[in-house]
Amino acid sequence: MERDSDVDLQVTASLFYLPALGHFAKALFSKHPLLQEDEGHLAYNMELVVYEACANVIRHAYEGMDPGTLRLRIWFYPDKLAIRVVDFGRGFDPDRIPLPDPNDPVEGGLGLFIIRSAMDWFTYTYSRTEEGNVLHMEKGFTEPVAPCEIF
Repeated sequence: MERDSDVDLQVTASLFYLPALGHFAKALFSKHPLLQEDEGHLAYNMELVVYEACANVIRHAYEGMDPGTLRLRIWFYPDKLAIRVVDFGRGFDPDRIPLPDPNDPVEGGLGLFIIRSAMDWFTYTYSRTEEGNVLHMEKGFTEPVAPCEIF
């Protein structure tokens, strides 16, 4: 059984709340002592990951539906950071999302690419524990962390 998360926020999945989620992530990560190595690049990358993951839920999970709930959970461990974004909308298969073409740049569509690039690993699945779709991501502070069973 996992411990309670250090952060547990729940908001309506609306573009109205996206800037607030981004500002929260920046304030949290920019001051956390374990994220200050590498001139703050790790803190910035984790802020960007949270923003992109939340933006994807807001833009896609409830498309054509009334806005539902977005839940952001964060765990700080001595050696790693775990971030979980939960929604209760439509799921998707991340393996079906193509990598961006560097020879044909377009605006948008980079969220999953950014997440893949910045995190050591991630998984996306329906969770009976969370009772929703879960994007779970982990990043080691000094060494990459290996995927583990979380559900």
